[in-house]
Amino acid sequence: MKIFNLFLRRAGVQPAMVRPSTVSVSRLSVICPRNDMAAVRKRIYTGFEAAGLRVTNLSVDHTDSHETAKACVTISCPPEMRSVLMTQARQVRDYPEVLNVQWERRQRNALN
Repeated sequence: MKIFNLFLRRAGVQPAMVRPSTVSVSRLSVICPRNDMAAVRKRIYTGFEAAGLRVTNLSVDHTDSHETAKACVTISCPPEMRSVLMTQARQVRDYPEVLNVQWERRQRNALN
């Protein structure tokens, strides 16, 4: 971190201009029958929005089975709203159409 700060100082960036990110990103995988995916997606968007969380991305992938689909949900969540996020994840797990809910691993991509 000291090297990064030295780099910023030499680049002319003032310390007041650099703000740490206060919003973290979480990812959920939701598996449900393919026919029910549209209804589950709608419930996810409306439920998270009503709770004050923002779904930044939702992509649907096919699973190994032809009967199921997997939705990867990316949620923007400030640290103080983590308990709300956990409550919403439990509610999604309790939907009658949902077969499985898992937290996705954090992906660390190196930029070269």
